[in-house]
Amino acid sequence: MALLKILAPLCLCLLMAACGGGGGAAPAPGPVTVPPLGLQCLSGSVARLALPAAAGAGRNQELALLACPGARLDAVQWRQIDGAALTLGSARSQALSVAPATPGRYAFSVDFTDATGASYSGQAELGATAPDATAMVIRGEPSVWSGGQTSLRAWVDGLAMADYPLAQVRWRRVDGPDVVLGDAGQWRAIFTAPIVSQDTLLRLRAEATLADGRIVSQEFSLLVQAAPAAAPAPLFDAGNPSSRVYPYVADSLHAAALRDCIYTPALSNATLCTLGRLSLLGTQTRGELPTVEQVMARVLVSNDWMGQRFEAFLREQDVNGDFRRLLNATTAIVIGGRVRPAFYWSATGAIYLDADYLWQTAAERDSVSEVPDPRSDYGSDLAYRMLWRYVQGNQSAGGRSEVLARAPRDGASLIPTLGRLLYHELTHANDFVPPRLHLLLNAGLRVYEAMPPDTASDRLRAQLPFRSQQMVDLGRVQFFGAASTAAQRGYQPADVAGFFAADRVTDGYSYSWPVGQSVPREDAAMLAEEALMQLRHGVLRDVAVTPQLLSGASADLAVAWGQRGRVGDAAIKPRVALVLAQTMPWLPAGFVDGLAAPLPLRAGLTWGQNLDQGALARGLVRSLSAAERVLEADLDAQRRSSQRAAALAR
Repeated sequence: MALLKILAPLCLCLLMAACGGGGGAAPAPGPVTVPPLGLQCLSGSVARLALPAAAGAGRNQELALLACPGARLDAVQWRQIDGAALTLGSARSQALSVAPATPGRYAFSVDFTDATGASYSGQAELGATAPDATAMVIRGEPSVWSGGQTSLRAWVDGLAMADYPLAQVRWRRVDGPDVVLGDAGQWRAIFTAPIVSQDTLLRLRAEATLADGRIVSQEFSLLVQAAPAAAPAPLFDAGNPSSRVYPYVADSLHAAALRDCIYTPALSNATLCTLGRLSLLGTQTRGELPTVEQVMARVLVSNDWMGQRFEAFLREQDVNGDFRRLLNATTAIVIGGRVRPAFYWSATGAIYLDADYLWQTAAERDSVSEVPDPRSDYGSDLAYRMLWRYVQGNQSAGGRSEVLARAPRDGASLIPTLGRLLYHELTHANDFVPPRLHLLLNAGLRVYEAMPPDTASDRLRAQLPFRSQQMVDLGRVQFFGAASTAAQRGYQPADVAGFFAADRVTDGYSYSWPVGQSVPREDAAMLAEEALMQLRHGVLRDVAVTPQLLSGASADLAVAWGQRGRVGDAAIKPRVALVLAQTMPWLPAGFVDGLAAPLPLRAGLTWGQNLDQGALARGLVRSLSAAERVLEADLDAQRRSSQRAAALAR
């Protein structure tokens, strides 16, 4: 491994090389071979640059900028200055992972500042040799904070998807601090980064023996960064940690406040920012429709592509302006590859979005963590499940292809994923601080202190409450991990269907009501989400009660009861109207009258067979195709993620 050292502002100095001074130009940087981990930062050094050895074209290579002990780097910007064009997915972080497709020399510049604001710059290069006949590639986010969870995934160029399960895979540490890799026999490695006190490289190796006897391997250099200092009682704790993000618009007027007030380990109850430090967007816009530029000035991301996709979504998909108007109730938007689950938090007034909802290319998906939900098994001892999905034209909407397929998706396909998420989380924001208050807020208050006593959720509970205490109690098992009782474990799908169908909510998640919270909040958000998806986009929502999944796939579970478009039920529409009047007053009178009456799903048929209601109306029962089963499996993972979101609801 070649290592370079940064010694002084405005010039990257090599080991045993001097920086240019006066009117002379700095010498061109070149690799200096030293023993692995053998280079130490000298007195006065700010950072060092680690470069990989040359590798075959198509293989991943990592470059990392490591802060020297006691130093902190900021405003990092990588740029490619030579070689065939590469996509620099993490160009504003301290590490890059690239996979040059063609042999040759590739050169980069890097600029950054230190804690004092002094500027530094330098250059680095790597080489790609002729491609190997069979090459393994490892992709993932190339940096992680100390103690943070992350994932890496390996695959083999040209290997058929059917051959992956037949291979034997093993991950191991090659160099760097000790790390527990968990189940190291999978194509995907999920682990917790080791605890370090300074920026450190962790080198991992994946090796696979394919079914035909070929052996392939590859390494990945992960930069483990010393995490920023945490507050004594941080808001983002071990149960829901923060991760590296930065203002998407670097010179935004809000940039400093975004760094200090929204998603940092230094944030605590004692240091929460007031509305005078970072106001709601609606205060800035005076309640008018925000421009896309005004929104993007409040966005924090972990990679630039996330901001680019969000901006494109607002410009291309927000044709009615609903998303931007709803964003008036927020202080900021965080989009991160390790934000999981997505949530709104009244402590900061921000929404936190999982970048998994925004990617459109395989390379973008590579940088999103695959760390699964640790709380997705709540309620597994109950005898029933509640399933949901969005449907358009009798086709499932919102599922994703298998990771190894590396298939892209277009902007319109984000509506059933990102769109429904935004309707949900932004209804929360406008429930806590409704539009009628955005011009009346006391700048000395924090967001949660500005919440009125008569929110949409308060009015819903007082005027049109749901009734089933059995479902509330089951919700505390499913969404908050409460221990189930013998009576609850004895409820069969038909019992739960009876509780639910007689009530006036749209989903089991509506009963996510933690002990000690004055009113349920998910009820209002679920009503608004389903109504807006149907009325604005023609996308309907299925909900069903089935037996518990013991093995196999959800698609094969028999439906005990279900409906498509339950939000259009006559007993539910007045509840929708109440919520929308308080949270989205710009919608026209009679808006909810456009909701279609619900369509019953066929009891006894499977969840998969109930997808194509058009075929059923013609007397045909159609089973899911292989591609549809993949999408359904992905939706099942999204359903499990919803459980954790409830457990982390703010």
